[in-house]
Amino acid sequence: MAEKKIFRRPRKALKQDISSFNGIHEDADARKGQYSTLVANYYSLTTDLYEFSWGGSFHCANRYRNETFAESIQRHESYLALRMQLKPEDKVLDIGCGVGGPLRRIAHLSGAQITGVTISPYQVQRAREIGVPKNCEFILGDFMKLPFEDNSFDYVYAIESVCHAPDKSKCFAEVFRVLKPGGLFLGYDACLTDKYNPQNPEHVEIIRTMEATFALSQLRLTRDFVTDLESTGFTVEENRIIPIADIPDYQPFDKGESLLSPNLHRTGPIARRMGHYMIWFTEKIRVAPKGSTKISDTCQKSVTSFLQARKLDIFTSLFFFFARKP
Repeated sequence: MAEKKIFRRPRKALKQDISSFNGIHEDADARKGQYSTLVANYYSLTTDLYEFSWGGSFHCANRYRNETFAESIQRHESYLALRMQLKPEDKVLDIGCGVGGPLRRIAHLSGAQITGVTISPYQVQRAREIGVPKNCEFILGDFMKLPFEDNSFDYVYAIESVCHAPDKSKCFAEVFRVLKPGGLFLGYDACLTDKYNPQNPEHVEIIRTMEATFALSQLRLTRDFVTDLESTGFTVEENRIIPIADIPDYQPFDKGESLLSPNLHRTGPIARRMGHYMIWFTEKIRVAPKGSTKISDTCQKSVTSFLQARKLDIFTSLFFFFARKP
């Protein structure tokens, strides 16, 4: 029963994605060369788990003391809507939209026409099942080769998705192409900070583990992210790391919260350990597909490396950028 509650996808489909993901994710060259297969499989495998444990918006947010987790997520998304100053007639593109949590929030606030693109067929399916706002749509697509005409959108935004791109400058060139002159590209992304030291073996191993377990080709320093934007023609008007505020963005993974919390008790260390044992047991009795425990091991490593990187401040998932096409 527990597997059916958490995982919606058929056992056969999970088995196929597990086999493919396990064959790619540990090899850095394969992660770049086969990024589309890797990322699609990663989100086919993890989307149900993200929804169950984190909610419909697959991103982090800084948080204030009197703010709930859900409120912090909504504020993080609402800030983008505020900075875009959207009108109902505006055409907006969300690259790497997931199952559409941010899109629904921004569409609700603005009434704008938003197209969400994700490389994962399963995420398109889930996004449509959850519900499509009026004047919005979810489509299958790759932000390395966007399926739109030149000068199609007034705004493009991304929330922790460009980190999956094997070549950031090529992704930005595609965004530049589909934006109208004067259009804005903004969002948050996962980057290395200036405290990352490539000569420090501990730093290197932590980031290598993050890249392998989160299906990332290569994380970039914040300054390199800005350089990549500028190299494709964007004028970067603002860039900064969003400060932690009162409660770190990594707190749900680090300590979890009260068992009375509707979501966050599912992300703490005790819940993660119990979940891992459950997956191991269901694989042993042949309910979960073969290889499920290895995927669970990968997820455990991803959280551990994420916490290490955030506590050392060598990585951030809260790098804000605001760029304009001249």
